[in-house]
Amino acid sequence: MKKNLSKIVALMLCFTMLFCGNSIVSYAADGSLADVGTSIMKVLYDTLNVIVEKVVSFACKVYPDPVDWLEEADYNAEKAGFMPGREKYQTEAADGAYWELGYASKSILPEDVNNGKYNLGRDLTDKKAQGVYDDQRIRVAVIDDNSGEGAVVMGAIDALGVTSTDTRSIRKGVMEYCEKEGIKVASINISATHAHSVLDTQGVSTGAIPKLLLNGFYNFFGIKSDIPGMKTAHYFKKYFVAQSIEAIKEAFADMESGKLYYDEIDCSKYIKDKRELISKENIPDTAALRFVPDSGSEDTYLTDITCHATSFSASNGLVGSDYIYYMDKAIKEKTGANLVMIPGAVGQVSRDIHVDTTGMSEWDEKGAQAKYLGGKFADFVLAADFSEELAPVINATHREIFIKPENSILVLACEARLVNNQVIKKADGTYCMPSEMGYIEFGNEFAFALFPTELYPEVFWDDEITNATTWDDAVWPYDSLHNAVDGVKIYPVSITNDALGYVLTDNNFAFMGHIIGEEIADEVLSVGKHMGSFLVEEYYTMLDEMK
Repeated sequence: MKKNLSKIVALMLCFTMLFCGNSIVSYAADGSLADVGTSIMKVLYDTLNVIVEKVVSFACKVYPDPVDWLEEADYNAEKAGFMPGREKYQTEAADGAYWELGYASKSILPEDVNNGKYNLGRDLTDKKAQGVYDDQRIRVAVIDDNSGEGAVVMGAIDALGVTSTDTRSIRKGVMEYCEKEGIKVASINISATHAHSVLDTQGVSTGAIPKLLLNGFYNFFGIKSDIPGMKTAHYFKKYFVAQSIEAIKEAFADMESGKLYYDEIDCSKYIKDKRELISKENIPDTAALRFVPDSGSEDTYLTDITCHATSFSASNGLVGSDYIYYMDKAIKEKTGANLVMIPGAVGQVSRDIHVDTTGMSEWDEKGAQAKYLGGKFADFVLAADFSEELAPVINATHREIFIKPENSILVLACEARLVNNQVIKKADGTYCMPSEMGYIEFGNEFAFALFPTELYPEVFWDDEITNATTWDDAVWPYDSLHNAVDGVKIYPVSITNDALGYVLTDNNFAFMGHIIGEEIADEVLSVGKHMGSFLVEEYYTMLDEMK
């Protein structure tokens, strides 16, 4: 998809050059020759940004909206599946409190996955899966401190992303079960591991052109059904949601008492920022929890790993969950323990490894990097100290946020039903998208901050880790969010409870002109320039309300 976007942008840049000569001169009046070149490109891209947004915004206005989009007055958060979290903020363990955890892991691959009809969720090319290399799963940990405030579910699906619509469908199924069983639940969270070689859970890879053309017709006449050829994609949506519900139910049934420990892990040896803006020494640590059951049964690890799961080639036609599968496998083989891996602020952070594939079969070579990286990450987790025992205290809060897209490409994708994110029509004719963020704290010492987007590390950790690199010469005004709650170490988690594209610091948002000069998909696949500051402000508001 990035190559196709590059060709389109190159063509549009040619036209853009005709309109921005004076701007280029003023932009670089005092600079060196190199500065002039950079300024030229910035002005070209900034002008192109305006042109593209105007064109796509007009397309959105003439493209019919889906009949099931709600008016603002008709939207109800509770009915939609939003969960606000626990009612009280606890500063110490309640009388009689103790840790309980239940684990489950379940494949979400249909039995007929090899029939050549299922889409790989990588891009808009309608690529079909030709077979299975390893597996695509959901892994779940249900955690409770038995304070009476309700359990917390942390689930991770091997997927590029899972929309809020499907997350909330999973919640509704789980809550029906819990209500029947008399189980109190405060928070149900679904993360996507961001694996790039698994079946499409969002819909972006299932016939983009037919959807764009036919759904406009369907929308105009108020037709809700899928367009022809979507039967398999529709079935997989229902299947992975149903399997996820069953996995969470199994995790509830597996709950037992034990102790919970915490540690930090340095994974920087095997990862890098592809933009080369964050040096290895500035890549933040990973966090990990370890649950040790009183019964002596298998431990469970819950960890955020900040690394793209892109070890498989982009041309690979096989389903594989990348290093996540092999990290899970290595931990299981070495210790018998379970794993739930959630994605950190992955941005453009990817693997930094070299694997000698000499003498390997073609099949083994395909998965060599994934196996190697998964094994190394497993070693890091197993070598952690885990001497810090956490008191049995959970604090969980969520804030529903309403996002007004600045990038009309996202609105058009929703109108054409390329993705099934919920969109609300406002009275003034504009749109907003209900989503959410969250905060899950353990033992008053450690927490995960949950974001619905693919977060760039500097948005959370402060742009000092990128040497305050900027596109528009503005300042990113926020300090690190790591210690936003006194005495608590907080770690960011991306693509949780929704999937809304990339989020950069506002001052580094270039839309069609990515700061590294050659990759452009990031801002194109984003809500807009001010999404970073919007999320940070909402994050602080959520914490204030929690306290």
